[in-house]
Amino acid sequence: MPQRADGNALAAAVRLLSVKRLTKSRLTEKLADRGYVPDAIRAAVDECEKRKYLDDRAFAVLYVRSALDRKPVGRLVLLRNLVRNGIDEDLASEILDEADRDEDERIDRALARLAASRPQDGFGQLGRRLERAGFGAPAIIRALRRRAESRGPLTEAVAFEELS
Repeated sequence: MPQRADGNALAAAVRLLSVKRLTKSRLTEKLADRGYVPDAIRAAVDECEKRKYLDDRAFAVLYVRSALDRKPVGRLVLLRNLVRNGIDEDLASEILDEADRDEDERIDRALARLAASRPQDGFGQLGRRLERAGFGAPAIIRALRRRAESRGPLTEAVAFEELS
C-alpha cells in the first residue's frame, strides 16, 4: 500500500476515535495500517492527545470498570488484557492497584457464583476455576478460607499448593 503523506491522518484518527475508544498504541497501529507516514501519524496522535480525544489512563480505568461490571475477573487477566490493548505495564499496574482495594469482594462474589452454579465442585475445583478467571493464589486461598469458615469445618482438604 502506498504511504500517505497528506494531512488526512488527523481526520482519520478522529473518525477512528469517534467509533471506538482506543489507546495511543492502537490508534498508531490503525493509522499505519491505513498507509499514513510515521510523521503524519505522530502529529495526528499528538494532536488527539492535546485535544483530550486520546487518553491511555482514562481508557485503562474505563476498561477495568467495564470488565469488572460484566463479571468478576482477577488482576492477572485484567493486566494481560490492558497490555494487549497497548497500555504500558506500569500504568496498567497502577490502575489495577487502585482497583485491587475491592478484590476480596470481587473474588467472594465469583466464588459464590461458581459454588452456586456447580455445587458438586470441591474447594480444589473452585480454586482452579478462580485461578483461570485470573485471581492470584493468595487471594484464592483467603477466599476459600473465608468460605470454609462461614460454612463450618472443611469437608475436604484444600490443596493450596496446587493453586500457587
